[in-house]
Amino acid sequence: MIRVAIINDTRPTHHYGCMLVMENLTRLLSEKEVEVVWTWPVGVDWRKHKRQIKKQAKVDAIIVNGEGTIHHSENRKHARALSEFASFAKTELDTPSYLVNATLHKNSAQAYENLKAYRLIYVRDKGSLEELRSYGLAGVYVPDLTFAKAGNYVYEPSKPACVIDTALKSEIPLLKQYCQKHGFDFRSMVVARPSNANFFRSPRPFVKNLFKWLMGDRNVSTQPSAFINYLAEPEMVITGRYHTVSMCLKNKIPFVAIESNTPKISFLLDDALKDCSRIIGFADLSHLDLETYRHYSQEELQHLQAFINRAESEIQHMMMTIIEDIEKAR
Repeated sequence: MIRVAIINDTRPTHHYGCMLVMENLTRLLSEKEVEVVWTWPVGVDWRKHKRQIKKQAKVDAIIVNGEGTIHHSENRKHARALSEFASFAKTELDTPSYLVNATLHKNSAQAYENLKAYRLIYVRDKGSLEELRSYGLAGVYVPDLTFAKAGNYVYEPSKPACVIDTALKSEIPLLKQYCQKHGFDFRSMVVARPSNANFFRSPRPFVKNLFKWLMGDRNVSTQPSAFINYLAEPEMVITGRYHTVSMCLKNKIPFVAIESNTPKISFLLDDALKDCSRIIGFADLSHLDLETYRHYSQEELQHLQAFINRAESEIQHMMMTIIEDIEKAR
């Protein structure tokens, strides 16, 4: 049996999208009889814990979950850390590494030089692939792991609309005001749990997170399936979250998207619908006509079904290719 480790395990965030990515990744590996021996959590800079990583059980390969974090590396230490990991694994662990499910956007030339140490690189949109190629690197475009083949959900809406938050924290008050004005539900894609923040590093976020947990989130499920069932209740979803959009697309739930901290939603819609007209700006909320977006057109549905079929197939092929390459490396 092949034994692997996963770097950037995003489950500790209690973010529904991140948890679904990890759920699908571990399930796909298990289906191929690959054992995940250990993982390294998101938010913990591996560069400060090299000794600890070297003491971990020996594995045949390491899979790095790109999870949209490799962007603006000049200003983001986690982006730099993920770009540098492959060289560390190769030279100090003597272990091949594979980057999957990555968004690449506006990184430094050095970051792309670092990425060369990965045996295979898989990006989740064509925009990232173009950027990768512009620096002379080879990669493969495979849609986000939230599109992996899984059970189907029944879409039977019983509410007018709901709003899911955005990664841009400064804009969350605007979304809440919009909900209050129209009587829509507001929900965060991150479920509050005491472990989500560290008091000594971030006392204020810790207190806010703990209060949110005590006031209701402790009764909220962190299962991605529960969140998808919630998304299927309203006639449409308004969101600034990439993974809310991907879940809506996968389950054919109508939505309006507000662009996030990179063009990743635009890239996704261009791939899945061949059109970005479902993207609006925050300023457009004041005059948003929901009826325009309440149903998918036949053209959208045709493009979307073709995209879903292709995504499921390409994700399976990606896993088989990685496994075959690990066996070859062994």
